[in-house]
Order: sequence, then C-alpha cells, then structure tokens
Amino acid sequence: MRAEFATLRPLKNVRMRTSFASRGVTRLLLVTSLALLSVSQAAELDYAQPLRLTGTVFARGTSNVLFRFERTAIQHSNTVRVLRTFTSPDGKLAARERVTFVNGKLSAFQLDQLQIGSQGNTLVTILPNGKHKLAFDYIAGGGGAPKKKTDNETAEGEVLVGDMIPYFLLSHWDELMRGQPAKFRFVAQSRLETIGFKLVKDGDLTWRGKRAVRIRMEPTSVIIAQIVDPLFFIVEKDGARRVLMYDGRTTPSIRQGSAWKDLDAVTIYDWD
Repeated sequence: MRAEFATLRPLKNVRMRTSFASRGVTRLLLVTSLALLSVSQAAELDYAQPLRLTGTVFARGTSNVLFRFERTAIQHSNTVRVLRTFTSPDGKLAARERVTFVNGKLSAFQLDQLQIGSQGNTLVTILPNGKHKLAFDYIAGGGGAPKKKTDNETAEGEVLVGDMIPYFLLSHWDELMRGQPAKFRFVAQSRLETIGFKLVKDGDLTWRGKRAVRIRMEPTSVIIAQIVDPLFFIVEKDGARRVLMYDGRTTPSIRQGSAWKDLDAVTIYDWD
C-alpha cells in the first residue's frame, strides 16, 4: 500500500486553502468519490452504471483509512437514482449524496453533511433554450438555530455535480488528450450557485502497472483560482478509462480538536 502512495508524491504539495470561498466552492468535489464507466457507456451517459462502486478515502500520504465510499444506482423507466455514502471506520454514516437523473439529465441533487448537521438541495429544470434553471436551498449546521437559505440561477453550458464528472471526462476524452480544456459549471451547494471549472490533461504516469493519465480540475475564473487549488484524477489511459484515484476536497469533514474542518484526501476506487 505504501508503495502505491509513493506514486502520489507529486501531488502532496497541492494545497487546498481553507477560506470561506474555498470551502463553499470545493465542498462537493468529491468528486470525489467518482463512479466510472466504459467508453461506450460514456457516449450514452448511462448514469445507472456501475450499479455499485466502492472506494477508500485515505489521509494524504499515508495508509490511514478515514472513510469508506459506496455508490449504488437504481433505474426505473427513464429515471436513475444514485446514492453515494461516506462511512467512517466505526460504521457511522458521515455524509450522503442523492442524485436523480431523468432522461439522462440531472434533475435533483441532495447533500446531507451529517457530521456538521448541514443539508442542501438543488432542483434542475432544462429550459426550452437549453439553459439550466437551478433552485438551491441550504441549511447550515454548526450550532444555533438553523437558517434555511435559498437562491436561483440560470446557467449555460453543462452543469455537473460530483457524480457526473467521470461521465463528462470520458465524453470529452479526445479533446483532453489533444490538450484542450473541457469546461463546465459545478454545483457549489453551500454557496447556492454554480462555479465555472475546467478539466485539463496534466500528464502521463503509471498506476499499479497500468498506463494512466492525470487530469487536473481547476476553476476557470482567475480570481477563484487564487483561493481554490487544483484537484487531480488518475484515469486509465486504455480500456475502460476508469478513474482509479482522486486527490482533493472530499464530501465529509474531519475533526480537529473541537471543530470540524474541510478535508483534502486521497480516494482509491475498488475495481479489481
């Protein structure tokens, strides 16, 4: 295991700042915890696959297990419902995400941050002009009387939550391999808005004996990029092109002393 983590040394200096803006923008990058599919599935955007995926969240640079990740998907007619959970080693549920797709499009997202008592929802409507109308709400925990915040946004282009990034990545694989960026809007639930991000190819490497590509995710805004450091995915270069590892902000929090802090960690997915 430690030999595998040695592969991540080039990423250890990637630091995630913890300002208020950084926390809001990157909370869901969780992406954390990404579901993967084959190239043919990517073209069809079959969010029902895989039916089940598991992974392990490690403290950066160590073999210390922080959380277990699981993704399950259920399809009924034209609707796919995805459940993503993060469970601590003692079996306690730390965070949960629910994603609903209708006719292959994002319809709803729900985030439950059980450690800190926060909860949020996003409802998505595709307008006749192709734009996305999003209705957000968020209840922040952390003591005191909870207050519900709401807002709305109309966004152009592709709108993603963390569960959708692997599908988006594969559907833009050719552009990425040519060195072109793939841009999208990402739902930042606690900020009640979407933020512009892009994926770019960061280099080639070998992961557990397999040829792989490192993909970097970063804000498109120069201003936001000053407070949000990049996140990284290691993806198979051949075959199914599955995401093997993710390094960056994860959905659960981590306790430091008496306070809960945002967590930057390494997630490795169980494909074998």
